[in-house]
Amino acid sequence: MAEIEIKILGIDVEKVSERLASLGARPLFSGIVRCRHFDLPGETLRKSHCLFRLRRWEAEPGFSNKFEICYKGPKQIIDGCKVREEIETTVADADQFETMMMKLGYHVTLNNDKRRRSYELNGAHFDLDEYPTAPAYMEIEAPDREGIDRAVKAVGLEQYEQSTETANELFARLWPEIDFDHLKLP
Repeated sequence: MAEIEIKILGIDVEKVSERLASLGARPLFSGIVRCRHFDLPGETLRKSHCLFRLRRWEAEPGFSNKFEICYKGPKQIIDGCKVREEIETTVADADQFETMMMKLGYHVTLNNDKRRRSYELNGAHFDLDEYPTAPAYMEIEAPDREGIDRAVKAVGLEQYEQSTETANELFARLWPEIDFDHLKLP
């Protein structure tokens, strides 16, 4: 399945959350997401612009915890959106999964945390991400560019910078002094 998204930079998380609530957006998640990327010796996945990750979703009250694994293929830019093949599923025990990966010869290449709020509105998915020591941004995912444009307009974010960069690319460009691969919440 293809992931079609853009990032909106420089947002005020509280204001955007309030705007989404006023529009009737359905809250999907609020809490901490702990992310680990795995790779084989020689960084085979990273060199091919793919990733394999495990996310631990630690929910605030009212939302559910989960452990999610994901494969993402190389990024393409289509109609001004970042498009990647994405295959996701959940696992019951993140520690056991991680142990299996290590036994198979994988190692951790990224280990970071962020605060995330997720919403759904009119077929678009909104993720408001806050990493330690970096400005917040939002990802908007929809079935096509028109859906993304409608979502941007509905939330009133037309004047903000849009990006098709991956999080790694975004940090390398805007905040190169921050070690994105090892950002941890206190």
